[in-house]
Amino acid sequence: MRLEWLFSGLLFALILPVSAFSAEVRGLYETEVLVTSQGRDERNEAIRAALDEVLIRISGDRNTPAVDALQGLYSRSLQLVQQYRYRKLPRMAGQRDEAGGGQSQMLWIRFDPAAIDQSLRKAGIPLWGQVRPATLVWVVVDDGGKRSLMGADTLSQLKKVMQQHAQRRGLPLFVPLWDLEDQAALRFTDVWGNFQDAILTASVRYATEAVLVGRLYRQSSGGWEARWTLYQGGGEEHWQSNSPLQAEVLSAGVDGTADHLGRRFAKVFDESQSGRVRVTVKDINTLEDYARASQFLGSLDMVTSMQVESVVDAAVTFALQVRGNSEGLAQIISFGRTLIEAPAVINVDDSSDALPVSSWNMPDEVDELLWYRLAP
Repeated sequence: MRLEWLFSGLLFALILPVSAFSAEVRGLYETEVLVTSQGRDERNEAIRAALDEVLIRISGDRNTPAVDALQGLYSRSLQLVQQYRYRKLPRMAGQRDEAGGGQSQMLWIRFDPAAIDQSLRKAGIPLWGQVRPATLVWVVVDDGGKRSLMGADTLSQLKKVMQQHAQRRGLPLFVPLWDLEDQAALRFTDVWGNFQDAILTASVRYATEAVLVGRLYRQSSGGWEARWTLYQGGGEEHWQSNSPLQAEVLSAGVDGTADHLGRRFAKVFDESQSGRVRVTVKDINTLEDYARASQFLGSLDMVTSMQVESVVDAAVTFALQVRGNSEGLAQIISFGRTLIEAPAVINVDDSSDALPVSSWNMPDEVDELLWYRLAP
């Protein structure tokens, strides 16, 4: 069946989830804050704390809440809230209500994305979209001479700490399986010694854009220290962290990673630089394929509007209005796993012959033409 026949009726209202394999972070504009009551004063204080977290997550910079140009946001933080609700936490055995308060609970808050983005753009602060580089983390812990590597079924509490903090920073963080294939490719000593070639070779199967290596050890004082290395884009970053609490040392690894990636990939969007980019996606054979491609493109922060321009066989061409240029768009698309870059060719007169794009006359108002195929 030719794909053109499928594009009718309810097609353009169809919405399906983006591929679970794409490094797309959901819930960037929402968070939870621990409270002890549902009183107005405590709720207002929690909303301001939640706004801090969201501003850091969207900009990728922990200093963003202190920017002078954003202080007006806090005076109208209640107006930025779209929804909020309370969730009671299970009462622990023997737990008593705090004096003057009540049972601990979580306050879930969702802010208005458009209002937050507009304020950041007006202040000239970079925005980090929801499609972000995925990071694989290798962590070895030395606790008094006993070494363990964090994997799918090992050091579960440490993994939980890192993944929860990564969620707060909006960082797609993945932990290796540490199965037989990993164990055949990598040894504890490789990670502990930070042997780059062995680590990056073992990481290939996970196809992430960045690799974080952490080596934690207990100090003689009883505290914890860690050495961190982030490999990304052919470069590397190094930092150290120490604290009496193991959780804080682990969180510092996540923060360092998010800080570096945020500085590199968050963009200051200049509305005057907006333009049109045409994106052709091949290997779209079903409505579900179309929904995956269109929702992925529509979810990109750079994209302000999108429409289907043409459908030829199993290829759909989207006309996008974007902030920035095609180079930035292509970079963001590469972070996800929904679209894979494809050779730039175009069929002529629906025949089997193909011409390179360089010989095809594109309309003047379209800046660039990008070619992809839909990932399986």
